[in-house]
Amino acid sequence: MIPFTLLFCTYAKDNPQHLTQSIDSVLKQTVLPSEWLIVKDGPLPESLEAVIRDMSFPNDLKIVALPKNVTLGPARMEGIKTASNEWVALMDSDDVCVPDRFEKQLALIEADPDLCIVGGQIVEYDDIPGTVLAKRNVPTSHAGILARAKKRNPFSAMTVMFKRDLALKAGGFRYHPGFEDYDLWTRMMVIGAKCANHPDVLVHARAGMDMYSRRRGISYIHSEWRMQQNLKKLGINNAFGFLRNLILRVPIRLLPTKTLGRIYKRFARA
Repeated sequence: MIPFTLLFCTYAKDNPQHLTQSIDSVLKQTVLPSEWLIVKDGPLPESLEAVIRDMSFPNDLKIVALPKNVTLGPARMEGIKTASNEWVALMDSDDVCVPDRFEKQLALIEADPDLCIVGGQIVEYDDIPGTVLAKRNVPTSHAGILARAKKRNPFSAMTVMFKRDLALKAGGFRYHPGFEDYDLWTRMMVIGAKCANHPDVLVHARAGMDMYSRRRGISYIHSEWRMQQNLKKLGINNAFGFLRNLILRVPIRLLPTKTLGRIYKRFARA
């Protein structure tokens, strides 16, 4: 199997129980990471430090301890600069992998060595994995992924494996709250990244009102505006696509959290 680095980022507000569940789901994989890399995005409370200290990792664990919180994009950037392997797998600190996630993704990569970004499907849950709130379907083919990128993120970040060198060539992760991964994937596509998503569910992602509340408000609208500008500059969208996306996406960011949640479940999820 192809060696790969697993990249976790964690910060002070993460839930220790959720982090434990997330790491444990990777420890139960049919194919394990060759390298474990945890980025501490600023100082952590003892409850999170204890989770990392007490877990039994099967091989050496690399830790990047940042002196202050820099947010997800810059923290992930520090991670990929430190990673030793060509392939890097992302995992969020509150999600749960299905047991054969990496086995399935690596099978796709071995079947097509030209692939550079490989994701998969997710189901979203609130507190109990397996209790489905919604399913997010993303296109599986390269052509479908390119078409989806014009309107919205064609990947679910917590499922993605990607080539480190091409990510760095594209500029890596940047500060772009809420859009760190979409921002990078589109820049990688423009310089030639071949993409795929596995048709199966690979991760159970924690959702609920906390997630929806992070995707509304003026600050999120600013990030949305910046992302749409980036798509236009990259040539992924034209002026019409830029305006269409803003008209469709910006107004809903001002809705109450519960209303936004219903819209996500009805239109953005299956």
